[in-house]
Order: sequence, then structure tokens, then C-alpha cells
Amino acid sequence: MPNCPYCDFLIDEAYNFCVSCEQQVKCLTCGSYLIKDKSKCLKCGNFLNTPQTAATPMNNFSLEEEQSDSNYSRKLNLSFTDNAIDKVASVLGGYVPLVPPKSPKPVAQQQLALPFLQTSEENEQLDQSEIMTDEAVETTAKNVLDNNSPSDYFEKDGQGFLISNNHDYKGKNKKLQQQRFSILYVWAYNSLNRELVPNDHLTQAAQRNGVYDQNYPTYLKEAANRFFTKLDGTFKLNPSGRAELSKIHAEMQDSDLSGSEYWNSTRKKSSRSPRATKEDAQRVEQWVQMPSKFDSFDVRGLNTRSDLAILALYDITKELKVETSVKPSLAYEYLTKRYKTVSITNKNLSDTLSDKRYKKYFERTSEGLCYLTQESESLAESWISKGSI
Repeated sequence: MPNCPYCDFLIDEAYNFCVSCEQQVKCLTCGSYLIKDKSKCLKCGNFLNTPQTAATPMNNFSLEEEQSDSNYSRKLNLSFTDNAIDKVASVLGGYVPLVPPKSPKPVAQQQLALPFLQTSEENEQLDQSEIMTDEAVETTAKNVLDNNSPSDYFEKDGQGFLISNNHDYKGKNKKLQQQRFSILYVWAYNSLNRELVPNDHLTQAAQRNGVYDQNYPTYLKEAANRFFTKLDGTFKLNPSGRAELSKIHAEMQDSDLSGSEYWNSTRKKSSRSPRATKEDAQRVEQWVQMPSKFDSFDVRGLNTRSDLAILALYDITKELKVETSVKPSLAYEYLTKRYKTVSITNKNLSDTLSDKRYKKYFERTSEGLCYLTQESESLAESWISKGSI
């Protein structure tokens, strides 16, 4: 299903109008999807019953200040169209805290918080174009970024990923913790790298930050539909995402607030690898039938257990791309069924994946699933480029 051309919300096929912005998105005569701002359906020629340029709802912002000693007072009401709010949402959201401050700021500082509002007239109602120039927007947005720097939340790891320095994103449950991580990560990645984050990068980032579990892809999809703009396989925050980001910033700075401690799961962790189920065995059989670039290689050239583990994980996660991370038991089953000449036991493979001496090659999710580091991926790719192991 396509997204609404007006608000980018996912279109519900059951309706002719967008459930978010209420703009008409399908022709009432032939049911074809409409093109933004056209007065008729370009397929059947039927003129629209409702003009596509109908007035959109206004977004309101209010500011009230009082100071009885000096008899100072200000009351300001602003209204923005959806197009205008796209630019100023992050600015206003960044300056208006969504939780009460621990101590009130002097009025003089509050005046400085909104440098572009210099009028004292009451009940003002302005369009975005009358409030600030594009240059003022960029300047004010930079001040927001300075107050909430991505480097306060993440550090680069040298492999293209950001590593969080605080795993509590103040979410009330693990779902919210995962979604808040995704929002913060997209914002920080865009800011630090000056480019949009690839959508497949987020899954690996969640794994490296210990946030990932089997539900993460579902929760990420929900967050993307609400808070991200999707452009050619990349993500950036939409206006709703920037407003949510402001809320997260405010709550992250509240030391009295804490979120769900997903990192202290009460589930008992076993040091032994879980046994492969019947369903796992069927999946392995399907993987073995899929072609791999290593089919023509003599894998007997692999002399160490770490090389065999790299081969198994690279095949599954990068060559076949059937999983992003895998249980050690499944990696063993796949390796020994596909490459019958290898000599390794299930315990040896599992121990290798857990051995701290091989930490530079292997990583684990919070669920105990294994995946390769960038160094081990490069090693496997060198085998492919040379045509031999």
C-alpha cells in the first residue's frame, strides 16, 4: 500500500480518504489512487467532489509569561499549517519542555529561549512565513542541537555504528525502549554522519547496543510508520518524530524518571546452547538447498574452529541472508549438513562463539544469538575474492 501524498501516512485500502489528514486519496468513481493537488482523477477523468486544496487543520502553539514585580506579561498564540510545522516542530519542541523543570528559570532566560519572537502583542496568530526566515530556523535549530548533542547519547565505534552510552531510554516497557532507541539513533546518525540512516542498518545497530530481540523488527516497523520519512531505503525523522524526540530528550534529562530495565531480564540464562527444534531442523534443510559462493571452495582448508564458525555465520547472515543473527546450535547444524568434510563438535563451535579470545570476530544479542563483527565479515569476503580459503 502507498503512503498518503499529503502527510506520508500509510493509506488504508478500506477508505477513499486518508485516516490521518482526511485528504481524498482515491477516486470515488474508479478507485484509482490520486495524485497530489490534481483536480481530477488522471485515470478516468472524473473531477473530484472535494478540492484537494482544502484547508488543512492548524497546529496551535501558546506561550504565557508573567512577572508581577515588574508588571510584565506576555500572551502569545501561534498557528501553523502542516507544511509550516514541518520546519518549526523540532524548534518549538526543543524549547518547550514536556516535563516540568526542576527549578524555574528567570524570565530573562525564557525570553532568550525564543529569540525569533520579539513582539508583546496579545493573541497573535501568524503563518510560519511571517514568524521567521529560513536562516533564523537554521540558527535556532542549531541551538537545539547544541543543547541536545548526539555525542551526549552515542559514540562512534569505528565500524560505521553508534554505541549508546545510556541503555535506559525511559520507555515504560521494552517495546517503548526499543522504539525510543530507534528514534534517538536515527536522529544521532543523521546529525553525526551528515547522511540518512539505511533502514537495514538499524537492526544491526540494535544488536550491537543490546536492544535487539525477535520482536524488534515489528516494533521498528511501527515506529517507522509513525515517526520516520522513508526515502529510497533510508530513514529520517518526520514532524511527529521530531516532536517525539523532544519528549525523549526531556525525559532522558530527568534523573528521577526511569524506564523498563530490559537489560536485567528475570529470565534465567543458560550457559548451554538451546537444542534445535523440529522447526529449526526444517529451516536448516531449506538453507542447505540454497546456493552459496562457498559451494565451489574446498573448506578443508579451514584449520581453526574460529574459521569454521565464521564460515557458518557468514553463510547464514550475509550470503543466504536468511537471518541477521543465529543460535549456535543452528549454526552447527547448518555447517555440518552443508559441509560434510568439516570436523567440529557442537560444543566446540558453541565454546568458540563464547570464547573471549575471539571477541573481535563474534558478537551476541541480548537473546544469545550470534552474528559477525566487521572484521570477521571482511575476512570471509577476502576468501570469496581470492576464490579459495
